[in-house]
Amino acid sequence: MTKKKDIGNLNNKEFGVNLDPQNNLHLEEDSEKGQQAYYKGKKMDYLDYMSEVGDRISKGKNGKGTSGIGGFSGFGKGTLKKPYEVKE
Repeated sequence: MTKKKDIGNLNNKEFGVNLDPQNNLHLEEDSEKGQQAYYKGKKMDYLDYMSEVGDRISKGKNGKGTSGIGGFSGFGKGTLKKPYEVKE
């Protein structure tokens, strides 16, 4: 698979924007599937990508670092532990 051009433009030198200093987030245009989002080369949900970009903008405005992705593991089977579940 050849690497496609990142159209996310999270590090815009002209405007002094640096939301992804480690270049881990990528948004690519796919003529068949539409925009595809990746984190460290692994496909991620487009809405998760947009949420992460929004979080980084908010963190940047508040003077916090913008390089790390949040620790939220998502919804779905096995991702949320209930306090009443007992491991045996």
